[in-house]
Amino acid sequence: CSVLETTVGAMQRFAQHTSLKTLHGPWQCVLGGLPSIAVGSVRTKKWKPFHSMYRANRLREIRQKEAEDAQAAAAEAEAAADARTVARKADEPRVGTTPFQAARLMRAFDVLPEEDAVVTFQTRLNVDLTRGSVRGTCNLPHGLSTKMRVLAFCPDDQIEEMLEAGADVAGITEPLRRIGQGWMGFDRCLATPSIMPQVMKVAKVLGPRKMMPNPKSGTVVPNLKVAIKEAKSGSLLEYRAEGEGDLKATIGNGEFSDAKILENLKFFVQTLLRARPRSSTPGAETGTSKQPPGTPLIGGQGASAGGAEVKENYFREAHVRLGTRGPPIRIDPESMMPASAGYFR
Repeated sequence: CSVLETTVGAMQRFAQHTSLKTLHGPWQCVLGGLPSIAVGSVRTKKWKPFHSMYRANRLREIRQKEAEDAQAAAAEAEAAADARTVARKADEPRVGTTPFQAARLMRAFDVLPEEDAVVTFQTRLNVDLTRGSVRGTCNLPHGLSTKMRVLAFCPDDQIEEMLEAGADVAGITEPLRRIGQGWMGFDRCLATPSIMPQVMKVAKVLGPRKMMPNPKSGTVVPNLKVAIKEAKSGSLLEYRAEGEGDLKATIGNGEFSDAKILENLKFFVQTLLRARPRSSTPGAETGTSKQPPGTPLIGGQGASAGGAEVKENYFREAHVRLGTRGPPIRIDPESMMPASAGYFR
């Protein structure tokens, strides 16, 4: 009995310091009905470290806020670099000029002439680009003397014909291979509708750079020779509105006279009015369903006062600029209409 009592006491002391499973059956009877523990059996539950969900969520919020702040700072820097507008006070009056006066002011501010300076026209259209697009091409009356490198996608047996027409690079097999390797030695791509299925192989390369041939941009044409001559002459102008209706185009260079710049500007304004999408119809702003039949497209004689006001409201802001050093000269949208006398005084 003394040996048994000694054994039971030792087992109980061992159980106080060790987490073991309790014995059942004959071992419990042998030990006098006292709870006894099997030596060598341990728990199988794994230990889990303490994890704070609050801390993890807080770190995630901090990282997300830092990423948003970085994106906002990058967007502000890009907008400031693209706009390059002269800062003005809130109470400073906004002065608008006519196209004729703007052309003279550009020359007055051109104190240090730049080499290869161009005249840039920038405007903001009253259009909802989520419902319609403003995009296309036009042939200016006076072409720009620019050195444009043209790539003509055509069958390989027509390479010599396209090179004689003025293309810098022509073909389909070799250009696709070089573009796939990262070559971008051209400024404009032209193609025919029949060759477009093969050109789609490099859509991931040309698409992000906005150089993919597209019928809306006038780069998918049935006659490549005529399109090449227009592109090389500099008279072909491609325009596209982005963002909140912002549109930017080059309408001349420093060697142009004021008359040529005004003619190109007037022609481009007429083109934008003809390309006006249906989402910006007069009824969307004035509350009328549609214009009366017979209303002319461009305001002038025979145009109603309400129709002329709607056409003027299509241009919210507009300015011209010579080179990168000259300031932007604001143009009054009312005097920019084709029927206005602002092109002559």
